[in-house]
Amino acid sequence: MAKGLRGAVDEIKAAMQRHDKRARPGGLDCALADKVDFLNPQHWDALTRGASFFMSRDYRRLLETYAPEGMQQRYALVYRDGRPIVALAAQVLEVRGDQMANLPESRVRKKALEKLRTRLLVCGSLVSSGFHGLAFAADEEPQVLWHGVAEALYRIRRADRLHGQIDYVMIKDLDDARHAGAAPLRDFSYRPLATEPEMAMVIRPQWKDFTSYLADLNSNYRSKAKKVAKQVQDAGYRVERNADAAAHDERLHALYSAVEQRATTRLSSLPRGYFGALAALAGPARMRTTLIRNDEHIAGFITLIKDGERALGYYVGLDYAVNANVPLYLRLLQSLIEDAIELGCSELSFGRTAAEPKAALGASAYSSHVWLRHRLPAVNALVREVFTRVQPEAAPHRTPFKETHG
Repeated sequence: MAKGLRGAVDEIKAAMQRHDKRARPGGLDCALADKVDFLNPQHWDALTRGASFFMSRDYRRLLETYAPEGMQQRYALVYRDGRPIVALAAQVLEVRGDQMANLPESRVRKKALEKLRTRLLVCGSLVSSGFHGLAFAADEEPQVLWHGVAEALYRIRRADRLHGQIDYVMIKDLDDARHAGAAPLRDFSYRPLATEPEMAMVIRPQWKDFTSYLADLNSNYRSKAKKVAKQVQDAGYRVERNADAAAHDERLHALYSAVEQRATTRLSSLPRGYFGALAALAGPARMRTTLIRNDEHIAGFITLIKDGERALGYYVGLDYAVNANVPLYLRLLQSLIEDAIELGCSELSFGRTAAEPKAALGASAYSSHVWLRHRLPAVNALVREVFTRVQPEAAPHRTPFKETHG
């Protein structure tokens, strides 16, 4: 048999084997629910106790109450021989093409996007960045765990047909280690996609406050950081740390919305009341809100969540008219470092956008991935071809810290 023909036959056989595996139950049981409280609470808590704050039942209830418009929550517990091994949190929402990109310079493309409608099932959180949709039993093989994830998502998709056909299933945000472990998803026609890298920084043990962080910067970057703080102060604005988010929720939402409207991708927008409710739930030991304001108004804010040992820069809001002349955003990024140090975190995640100013503060880029599947095999092949050609832009590399000599 010719080499090319043999390869084609092998590919067909492999495809048939994958299809057979997807169509055959994996010996796992699933409990599905639309609300987290409909599931066994002891089983959910046992799996999520060491996982992200965003997987806790308290937070899931909050998101059910303050969900973005059109978003529906979905949950699953996966069992093997009666023992819970996977807790899964997901969202279903309809996505319009005009949510995918702000393209004022391209009327034709924008008009075409406006006609696009698709329903998306996302394992993970569309209102936070990170691995916030799965928790696993510690003593199970990855092959079994990811089989359970794929089977639970398949069952959710099939059960959701009363609400409409789900076109895409996405599992987000996996770092390199989790991405490697998720390789069994290929057997279920999921394909990986590299996304914008996460910008994160190790909090050094010798940093006791923001002053000691500044002392570790080389003179050029230290001067720039001090200049940012001075410009904000000279413009008549002050930094108010540990602010009461609930008391300012209306203004915070308006500033957040201003940023959201400029985002190239806007899959979901948080409603009024979310920031205040989150602050009340998390408390000051887990959430910090920083304002930049004068006596007349709040011009910017940023929030931080302590998630285990990591600090997550969560949401930011800006008055862009003020930010055009006063470095509000840069000063707010600095405040995240202050909060992360104060809360005793070992690492600070600045998120994925605006890589340049974050790199200048000392952040490095860390790879991030999603896994994507379309319900139609033919489209899956197209997704594979398109996404293998899509590469995120390389993040800048900066060396703002003094050289250390061992």
